Amino acid sequence: MSTANGETENATRLLDSDVFMRPFLDILKDSSSSGMNLSTVRSLALKIFAHPQLFCGFDEFKSRCLPILLPQGEESSNPSSPSRSLFNTLDLFSFGNSKLYTKYQQTDKEYYLPLNEPALAKLSQLSVLTCIQQACFNGETSISYDSLAEALESSSLPAMQEDGSSSSSTTLMANIRDIEDVLIRCLYVNALKGKLCQKTRSFSWRGELLPVVLARDVSPGHISDLLSALEGLGQRLDESGKDVANAQEQVTQGLEKTAEYWISVQSQKKISLDEIHTKGTGSGGASSGGGESSSRFFGGGRQGPGTILGQGSTGSGASGSGSQGINSRRSSKRSRGGMAGNFPADAAGFRM
Repeated sequence: MSTANGETENATRLLDSDVFMRPFLDILKDSSSSGMNLSTVRSLALKIFAHPQLFCGFDEFKSRCLPILLPQGEESSNPSSPSRSLFNTLDLFSFGNSKLYTKYQQTDKEYYLPLNEPALAKLSQLSVLTCIQQACFNGETSISYDSLAEALESSSLPAMQEDGSSSSSTTLMANIRDIEDVLIRCLYVNALKGKLCQKTRSFSWRGELLPVVLARDVSPGHISDLLSALEGLGQRLDESGKDVANAQEQVTQGLEKTAEYWISVQSQKKISLDEIHTKGTGSGGASSGGGESSSRFFGGGRQGPGTILGQGSTGSGASGSGSQGINSRRSSKRSRGGMAGNFPADAAGFRM
């Protein structure tokens, strides 16, 4: 039960993705009356870039900064030169990746704000989340380290030396560790769900409850695709609802038929028991009559022939009394024998 609650909590945290951005947005809510300037907004933006648990909401932060950063009458699509780097960096953290940052750093170092190590680590995490999110949209349940390395602008393949031979496996293992470090950081901050596999050199989320990745800001060019996907999801939900309603109706009908069947079974059982009871009552009267006649027979035996039995018993009683007489005579002889000393005997030895 605790495991299920933990999975539900993680899913809720992935869906509620802007909870850590709200305090910063509240600061900018009354920015026009608070006297904030470009440097203040810039320092606040650097904080959200390096925040370990902020992965979306950068586009909304940029929209809140427009009244402060843009001069009066200037279009939002053409920010002034001092704020250009800040706007580009906010777009980078909203929709971009590490590969895009490396590309512009080679051509125009002022195109983005200079980023510290925590901000660069955050950008690597955002790049990984984008790749995994796209893989989920494609119906996949895993992604290889090579695909992640391409988004991170680092090859997981062994580097080639000047003579054309491949370098040792140390470089390969180092690149794999770098990719796994990014994935582990995403797992630790609950921005991602899944398992790492060094054997297959891939990250898998097979069997995990959706969503498995924290959503990023939606690019304006992808809004139409997102709406189409939501409409398709709505249609599938409607069809599923109809299927569930039909299945529930069938189950209800089956339960009603089952209840009717058992009611009929109980009725048949009651009728059968009543018939058995009725037959048992009739046969019980006949048996009671036979018992009465038999009792009369045996009773007559006791009164008529039973008298003989009684006489026999009396005779036995008499014989019993006779045996008692014999026993008494024997006992009297013994007693007379005991009395022999009181009477004289003749010459032959007979008692007088």
